[in-house]
Amino acid sequence: MPRKVIIDCDTGMDDALALLLALRSPDLEILGITCVNGNVTLDKVLINTLKVVEHSGKSVPVYGGAKLPLIPEKSQNAPEIHGKDGLGNLDFPAPAIQAADENAVAFTIRMLMDAPEPIEWITLGPLTNPALAIREEPRILEKVKSLTMMAGALDFGNTTPAAEFNIFADPEAAVIVFETDVPKILVPLDPLWHGGQINKEQIQEIKSKTDQPWCAMAAKLIARSLEMAAGSRRKYAMGEGAVSPPDLLTIAVFLDPSIAQFEKYQAQVETFGQHTRGMTVFDRRWNREFLQDTHVNQMTVCLSVDQPKYGALFLETMLQ
Repeated sequence: MPRKVIIDCDTGMDDALALLLALRSPDLEILGITCVNGNVTLDKVLINTLKVVEHSGKSVPVYGGAKLPLIPEKSQNAPEIHGKDGLGNLDFPAPAIQAADENAVAFTIRMLMDAPEPIEWITLGPLTNPALAIREEPRILEKVKSLTMMAGALDFGNTTPAAEFNIFADPEAAVIVFETDVPKILVPLDPLWHGGQINKEQIQEIKSKTDQPWCAMAAKLIARSLEMAAGSRRKYAMGEGAVSPPDLLTIAVFLDPSIAQFEKYQAQVETFGQHTRGMTVFDRRWNREFLQDTHVNQMTVCLSVDQPKYGALFLETMLQ
């Protein structure tokens, strides 16, 4: 039976690839996709998400959520990474479908509270929507089977030396989410360097199937990602001709945890540091189990993945 899931996202190029993988998977029943300000502003995130759903060939409702982080003046976007429109300025056709009228937070609370069985939750963007839902109705936590997040970094950030974008964009929201008791799986930036790539051979297979609209969209997004990485050190670290969208990896790990290696850590979010705001601080001391309350901010953290298995999962799902 397909796993019931809610996906929260800030659809830029990496989220788009992740959503295509999730939408095409027969193992998931996506109850709704909720959108948040992040890679681009909420209005663009909504349009991008609708475009992705339309290209996927599936029918899933889309909900607009938080337009700003919990501290509005700290709002962050990343058009320099994802293009002004958030999808690499590739001019995908305007969507024919529309977003639902219900607010994302209201939808999430309603769906979880009404669920006969706990539901799985995936977040691919800043954690503003989940934090608002938890703050408004804490009882939803009893209805969350697991929470899988693309967030944080063990060694270094991508927005500041210390902070990964999703956490940096709303660290106050991340604190609220991290402090919950729900089982949490975290996919940080680090496994991107340790097997978390789609290689050039796998990319070529996707390009060969552009008669399918979801593959055509994925191929264009991957090509633009490679163009934007050209000349940077990143392309050499990831492998020539490879891409490493963190949100895509998160969905793959959710679909099949056996492709990944994990460690349990306690994690805190820095909200005040002059140079470390948005940093995820993981307790990796060898004797940590003797020094901390093992039930506080505990999460299962993805450290690396098996690249051949990851690529095979991506292809199998997208090409079926």
